Amino acid sequence: MSRPLRYAVLIPLSILAFFVLFVLPDIDLGWPGGLAMLAGAWVVWYLLWATLQESAAAASADGAAAPVSPGEQRAWIGLVFTAAILVYYALRGSQMVAADGGMAPEASAIGKHIGMLVAGWLVVMRVLRKRWRDTVEEDERDRGIQACASSWARVGLSAFVLCIAVMFAFSPPDRLQWAVPMTVSNLMMTGLIASSLLEYAVIGVAYWRDRRST
Repeated sequence: MSRPLRYAVLIPLSILAFFVLFVLPDIDLGWPGGLAMLAGAWVVWYLLWATLQESAAAASADGAAAPVSPGEQRAWIGLVFTAAILVYYALRGSQMVAADGGMAPEASAIGKHIGMLVAGWLVVMRVLRKRWRDTVEEDERDRGIQACASSWARVGLSAFVLCIAVMFAFSPPDRLQWAVPMTVSNLMMTGLIASSLLEYAVIGVAYWRDRRST
């Protein structure tokens, strides 16, 4: 199967696997069904990742593009996982709020799903670190890009916190009835995740622009 056809099949399947596994309401399929669903999702994601690696290797072999550095790979991987966590949090976060404003019973299941995404992220990074063991992972360019991205993330998070503070300070109390403790907690977590997403995006774009200019 050609790579374009594999992308056309695997990308929709990857999105569908994420939606079924993390976004749909929890359905008790028993441990065999749950294990089969999880295994199927990971197989699809692995095949997509292998296809991406194959494309990068082919581009480097024929000289069509400069090789992707470990720093850029870390950035794009972090961007994908952070975006997945943010989307999941945005879609399911409201279910974590109970009627009295506290933590709903569904919060534990949602937290486990987020933990699964983080665990998957760590596994992928551990595998890639073994491949990067004999390469130079960081130089002055890497540190400069990371410093710039950290500044962008800090500015973005500061702007988010400032907007929230102004909203609470100048909004009439009757318009803040939604601001129960768990909702405010979710809002703060969303801002934190979004700042990480911005940081990874800035790093990835900086590496990409630098690679295209060489």
